[in-house]
Amino acid sequence: MVSEHNSKLNRLLRTLIILILLQPFISSNCQEVSSVQGISVSDDNYLQEPGRYSPDPRKASMYAAVLPGLGQIYNRKYWKVPIVYGGFAALTWYTFFAHDEFVRYRTALDYATDNNPSTVHEFTGDPRYTDEVLTRFKDYYRRERDRTVIFTAVFYAITIIDAAVDAHLYEFDVSDDLGMKLGPSFRGASQPVPGKPGSQFGLGVRFSLNF
Repeated sequence: MVSEHNSKLNRLLRTLIILILLQPFISSNCQEVSSVQGISVSDDNYLQEPGRYSPDPRKASMYAAVLPGLGQIYNRKYWKVPIVYGGFAALTWYTFFAHDEFVRYRTALDYATDNNPSTVHEFTGDPRYTDEVLTRFKDYYRRERDRTVIFTAVFYAITIIDAAVDAHLYEFDVSDDLGMKLGPSFRGASQPVPGKPGSQFGLGVRFSLNF
């Protein structure tokens, strides 16, 4: 049951972190790629309109560092706030859960090994909970607690980086016209074919990719 619970939490944390890490790719600069019998790339840089909201990356980072989620609010990425607080809530809950379990098994082990018959613990009389088993559970939850604290610090750093990246990418336009188009291409008499002298007629394919 412990391993199943831990597996579900790890999947949740990975999902939250992946969603935040993928945002720079979702908000990437719009580019147009078009070619005739080949591919050529041209950057279509976004020209900022007068009066358009433009967040400062330094302020976004500072706000995210002071209060998790505030940098995302400053960037107007409100949909990320539940992800940020959901991640911190899950990490905080599991940190306290692992700590409570660590204290629980540590206390039981102390009572079992103090050579005092008057001290009993909650597992007294259960042959499954030997001193070795209690030690193994105690060490396991101690590692889980310490590891979750590290995950929390990493997640905190990711939210700050995410706020800064979002602010940097805010000035780039993202086109909704995503797709690939194929069409016929005709070669007229004035267009010679490479390697073949003289004018040639021909039929080709025009490839256009917008993203």
